[in-house]
Amino acid sequence: MFRVGHLAARFAGSLLPLPVRAGDVAWVETVLTPVEVALWQRMPRADRREAVRVARRAEAAFERAVAPDSGGTSQPAARDDWLAAALLHDVGKIDARFGPYRRAVATAVGAAAPGMTHAWRESRGFTRRVGLYLDHATLGADRIRIVGGREVAARWAAAHHRPDEWPATGIPMPVCRLLAAADGEPVFDAPS
Repeated sequence: MFRVGHLAARFAGSLLPLPVRAGDVAWVETVLTPVEVALWQRMPRADRREAVRVARRAEAAFERAVAPDSGGTSQPAARDDWLAAALLHDVGKIDARFGPYRRAVATAVGAAAPGMTHAWRESRGFTRRVGLYLDHATLGADRIRIVGGREVAARWAAAHHRPDEWPATGIPMPVCRLLAAADGEPVFDAPS
């Protein structure tokens, strides 16, 4: 149920033709490398806005985690890598070239027929694009690596919907949970 609400809110937000605020673009340019910024800019406007929201929520959670009374520790260099991962985690969605309505259809089809993504990617037309959309995690990781982006961002893009793969990312589990929560994903079943 939590996931349905999250997806409904993202769908509604994607219908608004709002630009990414200039201040947010400037902030993104301080977090990402130039090749990563160019990749982020290829994302549709709604995806860029959502990526900024996810990264800002992650940033706020990092701040709370290192507050003097939290007992947390700060890792500023790694934190920038993790914010880059938050900003680029959905970059693979550009391959499908879907707007909000087709994304909703693809998500429903994927839920109704799990495990068909590879076969759909090998198909043609709309069916292929559904497969590309559903495999956005793998495609995004590939895109990040191809442009020379940070490996940690590529590993998170590949694993962000698969909690069982989080340990292999090399990202500390508390950070994986924080990034997933910032993206609206349930984290109660994530590995420890």
